[in-house]
Amino acid sequence: MEERPQCAKEDILALMDDERLRRLRSAADVGLLLYEDLDDYELPEGYDKESMWRLLSAIRKQAAVFLPDDPYRSADCWFVTTTSLALDSKMLEIRCKTGYPLDRDIDALKGSPFLTRSIERTLARALEAEGALVSDERIHDIFAGRRTPRSPLDRVISNYIEISSNADELAMREITYGLIETIYYRLIEGVDVENIPRREKVCPLDERIQPPDSASCIDAICRRARMGNEGEMRFGPIQRIISITWYFWNFDIFPCLNSLVGVLLRNVIAIKWGYPVLSWVPVGYYPFGDLNTPLMESVFKSWSVDYGFGFDFTSYFIMYTRFYLKEVDRLEKTLYQLKNLNDRIGAMFDFPMNDRQKSIISALCKEPNAALRIGPHQRTFAVAYATARADFLDLERHGCLVREHEGKAFVFKACPALRESVIHLGEAATE
Repeated sequence: MEERPQCAKEDILALMDDERLRRLRSAADVGLLLYEDLDDYELPEGYDKESMWRLLSAIRKQAAVFLPDDPYRSADCWFVTTTSLALDSKMLEIRCKTGYPLDRDIDALKGSPFLTRSIERTLARALEAEGALVSDERIHDIFAGRRTPRSPLDRVISNYIEISSNADELAMREITYGLIETIYYRLIEGVDVENIPRREKVCPLDERIQPPDSASCIDAICRRARMGNEGEMRFGPIQRIISITWYFWNFDIFPCLNSLVGVLLRNVIAIKWGYPVLSWVPVGYYPFGDLNTPLMESVFKSWSVDYGFGFDFTSYFIMYTRFYLKEVDRLEKTLYQLKNLNDRIGAMFDFPMNDRQKSIISALCKEPNAALRIGPHQRTFAVAYATARADFLDLERHGCLVREHEGKAFVFKACPALRESVIHLGEAATE
C-alpha cells in the first residue's frame, strides 16, 4: 500500500485538532445537526458546507449502527446513537414499560373520553396521511357508538377501533406475513375499497433504498420484528418500531390504508414487546398535517440524500423519538388530570364505584348531555357484556343515570342533578 505523504498526514492531524471541527463534531454527537445548521458555525479553513458535511458523515459513520442488511438494498443505511437519542430512547422505554406508572394509570382510566381521545387522534393523523380528512367529531361519534357506519370511510374507522380493542390478543401472535395481512384485511372488511381515498404520492426516495415490491417490504418488517435482543444492541426496540413504521409511511405495501396498518402494527408490537403505553401515542408523518414544516423538510433531506456515505437516518430517529416523548408528556399530563377527576368523582358519592363506573361519570364530565351505550364501554374495558351492563344499571339504581330508548337500544344519560355537577367537574379537569 502506498504510504500517504507526510504533509497530508500533518494536514489531517491539524484538521482533527481544529477547534471549529471539534465544535461541529460535538454538536453532531450530542443531538440533531442538519445540513442547514452548518450556516450557524464557522467552518475550518478550506471547507465549504458540502465538503464539511461529507467529512462529518464520514467521521460519524465510523461509529454508526447499520440497519439490517435487506437484500434489495444497494446502499448502506445507518444512524448514530447520539447522546440525546440514547437518553430519549431509554426514557421512552422506561416510561412506556408494562407495569410502570403510566401503564397502570392507563389501565385504570382507559375508559375516560379524556384519554380515548388519544386513540382518536392517532387514527385522525393516520387518515390524514392517507388523504382522508375526517373531523374529530365524526371519529368520536363512531368510537362512542353514536354514529352507525354508513360510508366506506366510516366502516374503516369502525374496523380500526375494533382492531385496536383486540391489540392485546393480536400481540400474542408472532409478527409474520399472516399477522400483517390479517390487520389489513380486517381493516377493509365490509369496505368498498374503490371508494376509499388514496394518499397522494409520498416524497420520492432514492431507488437504492426502495423495496421492489410488497413482499420485500414485509420481509424487511418481519426481519426487524424478529430481531429480539440479538444482534446490534444499539438498534433497540424504539428504533426498531420507528424503522418498521417507516415502511408503511413511505411505500404502498397494500392497495390502500397503509398508514393505518402501520399504526395498528406498531400498537401490536409495542404491546408484544412490553411497551403498551406507546400504543396510545399519536404519530404523524412528513409532509402531512402539522409535520409539513421547514424543519421536517430538512430532516427528510438529511436522511433521504446520499452525501457519499450511504443514507444517514440519525435525524429521522432523533425526531421521531422526540415526537413520541412529547406525546407521552402530553399523555402523562392528561392522566394526572384524570386521576384528580376520579378522586373528585369518588368524593361526590356515598357509595363505592369501580374504575369502570368512574369512567362513565368522567365521560359525562366531558359531554354532560351524552347518551352512553353499553357496547363501547364493554369494548374499551374488554369485559363481558353482563359486566358492562351491570356498571350502568348500578349507577342507574343509585340515581346517577336515567335509561332511555333510542331506536331499539337503551342509552344512559346523566340525571338532571348529576348533569349540573359534572359540568363543573369537567371544567376543573381541563384547567
